[in-house]
Amino acid sequence: MTRIVHFLLHVPKCAGTTVEAHFETYLGPYFAYAPRWENVLRNVLGNRYHRREVSDYAEILAVSGHSLSQGMSALFPRADIRPSVLLRDPVGYLLSFYNYRWTRHSEGWGAEPPPFERWYASQRRNPISRFLMNRYFEVGVPTLYRFSSAGRLAFLEKRLADFHFVGSYRHAGEMIAGISDELGIADTVANRNVTPVKKLIAADLSIEMRRRIERDNVLDQALFDRWADRKWSGVPEGPPPDLPTNDQASYMTGDALSGIRKKLIA
Repeated sequence: MTRIVHFLLHVPKCAGTTVEAHFETYLGPYFAYAPRWENVLRNVLGNRYHRREVSDYAEILAVSGHSLSQGMSALFPRADIRPSVLLRDPVGYLLSFYNYRWTRHSEGWGAEPPPFERWYASQRRNPISRFLMNRYFEVGVPTLYRFSSAGRLAFLEKRLADFHFVGSYRHAGEMIAGISDELGIADTVANRNVTPVKKLIAADLSIEMRRRIERDNVLDQALFDRWADRKWSGVPEGPPPDLPTNDQASYMTGDALSGIRKKLIA
């Protein structure tokens, strides 16, 4: 019988902690976190799993973590790898990330975060699509800048079509329950929100600010709109939206500026 291994991608601020806590609890030693490759070239080359033995993962049924990449499949020879991922809209993602920073501040993790609009100016645009391409699909930073917004969406849609589950973070419970049934473990889900106190909610943002976020992150918005309710199978209906086809240089410039702004508000 073909061995099945679930790859549970943990996109930041997309219910990944809830997913990981569930499978770590009910799978125990049969669950693993993808090891982080501590190398300055990590974002250039993608994750690598040097010095990892196939035998170390012989009993593993599910893997997760921010460092998970498709290259880890080499540790599961001849297995049927079933990747699943939860996504989030740009406004929700950025608010959750900002609130997380406030939580960390209250725990003594550094300087008080700046006002939202100033903090937002230091963030990369389309962070979820970037995370997927760079972290899981191992598209190195130099190569990443060759892709326009339209090219990034096409790249991701082609690959997400083969995923086991793709959907909104609001479908986390359904994803967990379905995969749990496949694995023969309990499917009762306990929410593990790492940001219980919210400094800001969507209603606190002006209409202009919300529109600015959606405009700046049109790729991530399109990705979410098209895949939020896909769930277990199929591809989005209809053609993708018209996204920029020659904005590669703006990604490089925007990333450089966000890096500088992060230094200024740190």
